[in-house]
Amino acid sequence: MEMSAAGAGHRRSTVGKGGPGMAEGQSGVSRNSLLPQLRMDELLDELISRMTQIRATRDRVQQLLQGVLAVSGGLELDQVLRTIIGTATDLVDARYGALGVIDSTGERLERFVTVGLGQQEIAAIGPYPTGMGLLGELIRHPVPLRMADIAQHESSFGFPENHPPMRTFLGVPIRVRDKVYGNLYLTEKRGGAVFGADDETLLTTLAAAAGVAIDNARLYDEAQRRQRRMEATAELTRGLLSGADTRDVLAVLVERIRDMAAADLVTVSLSDAAAENLTVQVAAGLGGERLRGNSVLIAAG
Repeated sequence: MEMSAAGAGHRRSTVGKGGPGMAEGQSGVSRNSLLPQLRMDELLDELISRMTQIRATRDRVQQLLQGVLAVSGGLELDQVLRTIIGTATDLVDARYGALGVIDSTGERLERFVTVGLGQQEIAAIGPYPTGMGLLGELIRHPVPLRMADIAQHESSFGFPENHPPMRTFLGVPIRVRDKVYGNLYLTEKRGGAVFGADDETLLTTLAAAAGVAIDNARLYDEAQRRQRRMEATAELTRGLLSGADTRDVLAVLVERIRDMAAADLVTVSLSDAAAENLTVQVAAGLGGERLRGNSVLIAAG
């Protein structure tokens, strides 16, 4: 039987007045259950150490703590990412913000979550960036970066057509278990001011909380997937043992697989008695109706 799924050293820039700038045994389950708590302990240590560096008012410290609580309160990864960037822009009073997720190569952005731009503006600008120019600078050198004027950085090569003007910039990396997961990019501090040292410290501290929140969301997502796989396996076993028609059982199975894999199409093909052809018996998703019954020749070994 063939089954296929088609799927879906610290560097700073000087800025005027602001200064320089993711068979288990019982022990394995226990270890995993302790991980979020261990990560939270690390975060608390980070918060304590950073607090001594903040020269801001008590109101900003309170805002930071509220931000940490906000980003730590979710379990769905998509929502966690949006909460992180929304909280970050509020924390440093930025007009625009983005969270760029780095792909498995460590060289490009595979996802870009934005705040401050409407859907029409995003459509007018065109495709999301992949990590060129100044955005790529943080990918290559994952340390905080502040700029009074984006255009003055050697890596900057301007903005695409229909992009709003942006001048001031603050970027910090987000690490998950000591590996860079992505970057926070903030631009245009309100009031025409530049991002200062306190902004950098606040955002760096929030990024530490973001790393813990992302890690917990990924652990939750994996636990959910594992549960769905177990349920699908149990459902298949029950169906086959009940004496139900095999095709009906497989139809339910492929729907579950398509959901788990977020796939556009899932098919199950069976070989004939002579093992000469594979025929699509069950298909779920885009174009599934057209594929059912189609046969392909099995290449000779």
